[in-house]
Amino acid sequence: MRNRSTPILAVLAAVVGAVFAIAVAVVLLGDEATASRADYQANVVNARDRVDFALARITRSQSIDELIERVDEASAVLGKTASDLDDTGVAPGFEPANARLVKTLQSFSDELAATAAQFRDPSFAASLAGITSLSFPQWTQTNKVLADLKKQGLQVEQLERH
Repeated sequence: MRNRSTPILAVLAAVVGAVFAIAVAVVLLGDEATASRADYQANVVNARDRVDFALARITRSQSIDELIERVDEASAVLGKTASDLDDTGVAPGFEPANARLVKTLQSFSDELAATAAQFRDPSFAASLAGITSLSFPQWTQTNKVLADLKKQGLQVEQLERH
């Protein structure tokens, strides 16, 4: 007579084996995804376009409240864009530049969030009415990375001045 636990143990052993095989594959292959040069270029251009669109919206604000809201929204877009770029495949040879772009976009996102927070500070409110332009150091850094990517052969433009 056959023991009832034998089929259960066989299934359990198969599941454990499959989990082990997947774990070994992840360790051996690593988490570095690769992409073709064309796919990577498309990802970078898409990221640049998302950032540029979010920044352009800031300039079309019609009130202080809308300005603060759009700076916050741009911060979220840049943070998500940095995360998306970090999670997508990178063409061979572009890993260092991609890491710099991700880091710069995340820093730019943080810079925008800090700006929105400062704008909300009641002690800063009186100064807001006199603001005629905004300048972000990370905008310059982002454009430097995009220029480096272009020098490496990617067809990507720098961020526009808005």
